[in-house]
Amino acid sequence: MKKRLLKVAVTTALAVAFAVPAFANPFSDVPTHSWAYAAVTKLAQEGIVDGYGDGTFRGDKPITRYEMAQIVAKAMTKNLNPEQQATVDRLSKEYATELNTLGVKVDGLQDQMDNMVKISGDARMRYGDSENTSNKADFRARITFDGKISDNVHFNARLTSGNVDMFSNDSSTGVAGSHNAAIALDTANVSFKALGFDNTVGRQDVYLDNGLIADTQMTGFGTQIGDLKMLALNKNSDRVYAGEYNTNIGIAKLGLDYTKDDTAGTTLYGANTSFGLIKNVTANASYLKNDTTGETGKVYGVKFDKLGLSATYRDLAASTYTPWSTMASDIDPIASGTAIKGMEYQYDKTLDKNVGLTVKYQNFDNLPKHTSAYVNVKF
Repeated sequence: MKKRLLKVAVTTALAVAFAVPAFANPFSDVPTHSWAYAAVTKLAQEGIVDGYGDGTFRGDKPITRYEMAQIVAKAMTKNLNPEQQATVDRLSKEYATELNTLGVKVDGLQDQMDNMVKISGDARMRYGDSENTSNKADFRARITFDGKISDNVHFNARLTSGNVDMFSNDSSTGVAGSHNAAIALDTANVSFKALGFDNTVGRQDVYLDNGLIADTQMTGFGTQIGDLKMLALNKNSDRVYAGEYNTNIGIAKLGLDYTKDDTAGTTLYGANTSFGLIKNVTANASYLKNDTTGETGKVYGVKFDKLGLSATYRDLAASTYTPWSTMASDIDPIASGTAIKGMEYQYDKTLDKNVGLTVKYQNFDNLPKHTSAYVNVKF
């Protein structure tokens, strides 16, 4: 339907709903003998139609769906009789998408949207350049599905492409980018509340001690009450139990972690904190101890928040971080059992809405100097 015909149809419907005796014409370009006169003047009286700054309505001008949505939004704020309400309700459903964009909640629409499966995603491209080694580049794309089963039960599932190596070819097909590129179910879990606890069962994201202990996906059970989180998980063939407590003490954030790998027979304790050092400057520190070996790890850093620059000193003994840590999942992963000591510098920049850039330089003792860049896009 053409926009002008749509305008005629909508105005006619509103004329029936809001019809009243004629009164002074507020718009100079709507003649009193026009069939639309009664509707336009009533809508103007109700504050639904404002017209233009020169006192004209410009009835021959095509109207957009967003302009009509604004008219409907105003109508929704009025005290209406049942017949009028029914007309406005029909209009609100017709223009539900535009009304939602305008931030107007439509009766029943919000519940309907809450019950819909929400689809989001992210894409990442990484580049790594290590001293005396070949360069690396890979790409990963993920799609996430979040849905509501009931008021108390939700599900989450995420598909991932894996890390597609941009520099290698599949020996069987000759196609570039085949390394670890099979589509896989990255997460699949159900979350629910019970006895005041927030619970998650299934394959889920696990992030512990700022990624030093874990930054990966594991399968099992997680529960949280307030600031305390407890986990019983499996990763590959390892059976892992973990607990994390986060709180604020004054201006400082404090985190305490406990992880026990029953299969490997190791126990880790961790503590971390961050706080404002001066305006727009944040300091952070982490401490790790492997209770089985007695080795310890320390991390100190400072971040200039507005500039997006950070400098971090890492001194981690070989047994103080796990094979599932952020360090082990970089584009040039540091193998578990390798001691780390040296400086890391990082720059974070928002390139555009939902587009971020991270550039990192690592200079660790006994390891090649390493530079990497990440571009992350969310959609």
